[in-house]
Amino acid sequence: MEDIPLRRFSPGDLEDVSRLVAETIEVSYAKSYPREAIDYFLDYHTVEQISADADRGCTFVIEPADRIVGTGTLLGTTIKRVFVHPSRQRRGYGALLMHALEREALRCGIRKVDLSASLPSKRFYDGLGYTTECEEYIPVGNGRRLDYYVMVKALDEGR
Repeated sequence: MEDIPLRRFSPGDLEDVSRLVAETIEVSYAKSYPREAIDYFLDYHTVEQISADADRGCTFVIEPADRIVGTGTLLGTTIKRVFVHPSRQRRGYGALLMHALEREALRCGIRKVDLSASLPSKRFYDGLGYTTECEEYIPVGNGRRLDYYVMVKALDEGR
């Protein structure tokens, strides 16, 4: 596998990360969620929210060939906003991001992390050793819902 360039987010990355998140939501969620849920995701992952979370937590980006194609954030005990561009999925980028976020959590003294998994990402997190605590949903209008899973993982310091 190629050497994947992973680094910490910098403020100049904001526009590219925002674009990555929006493109990935539009493509990756289209088969699993109604339009109302996709719009909810887009409204939740605003430029302002991405910036605020990066300021308060730790955000990583993957940037091969001068293009950001992956991102993920650790905010307290919560891993959030893990996105890999659809053209780069299933190549180990997501696992690389998750391992970096888990190492950062351990470095900060966090021994258990949590996340909210979308319908299309649940199997990915299952494969990384996350367990489902419960299934939840958010009403998103027109009788539609955004279904997701609350997942957790106890971290092993031997990693």
